[in-house]
Amino acid sequence: MGVGQLLLLVAVLVASLLQASSGVLACYGPRVDGLRGFLEAQYVPEAGLLRAAVAAYPDNATIWVASDNLLAARALLVLGSPLAGRVLEALERYGGGFDGVHEVLIGYRIPGVFYEAGEVVLGEVYSHSLGAVLVVKRELHCCRVMEDWSQYADLVVYRALDQLLAGDIAGAERLYRLLMSMWDGRGFRDAAFSGAYESYKLALAVYLHRALAAAGSPVVGEYWGVVEECCRLLKLLQRGDGSIATHYRVDDNGAVVPVGDANVETTSITVLALYSAYPLAAGLHARMLELLQDPACG
Repeated sequence: MGVGQLLLLVAVLVASLLQASSGVLACYGPRVDGLRGFLEAQYVPEAGLLRAAVAAYPDNATIWVASDNLLAARALLVLGSPLAGRVLEALERYGGGFDGVHEVLIGYRIPGVFYEAGEVVLGEVYSHSLGAVLVVKRELHCCRVMEDWSQYADLVVYRALDQLLAGDIAGAERLYRLLMSMWDGRGFRDAAFSGAYESYKLALAVYLHRALAAAGSPVVGEYWGVVEECCRLLKLLQRGDGSIATHYRVDDNGAVVPVGDANVETTSITVLALYSAYPLAAGLHARMLELLQDPACG
């Protein structure tokens, strides 16, 4: 085990202890029991994995190894679900479910460039409870480089988290400011915006905020109001089945209107951002690396 991985392990352990001992959540967000109930309801025993969505086709007939189940396995673990171990075991058949992007949310470095997303079909499985054949797929990031990645809120967060894992707190802070420049008071209006805001970007903003706070960054204090609003919106976007609606609009009266289906990816990212120790571990890891690089510590 290299020094970097050892430091990350220590950071995870310390962050977990802090999370468990404090009993203080990052913010007042969606109901934890509802989040767990939704994720467990999406479990397909025949595959050992979760299907992507409830109603929207084709995701309601699709099982995504990456990124859905990569993230859902850890979210279920955070929520104390016995299904977490089964999903992690099933993921081993697919190399762990890494896709070169989303594993940064569970503490792994990612490549220095972003590629356009594609997909590959891995097989099919028949679900007796659903009475339907589900297609097992995996998201791939390869071939064409995304030169405009900095115009997308989610990719800015992923790159910032990778900077933290590399010990570059200043770089992560610059990207955090870039992310906040996309906030329009209602959501993150980035290059992907087409009339409805994407809910998972609210959760990603909370994740990065918590990570930078754990790294000791003073920048987070400038945007606490934005993060509180992200948490408020996520709470409002929790549906009756416990899931988080994938999109939303805000009408002229300021009312938040959920749009579209709910899915495993959005719900899992919300769990990891608000209720896990992963953001704290990333921030503590960055802080430790920074201290080790300080000549005064030599």
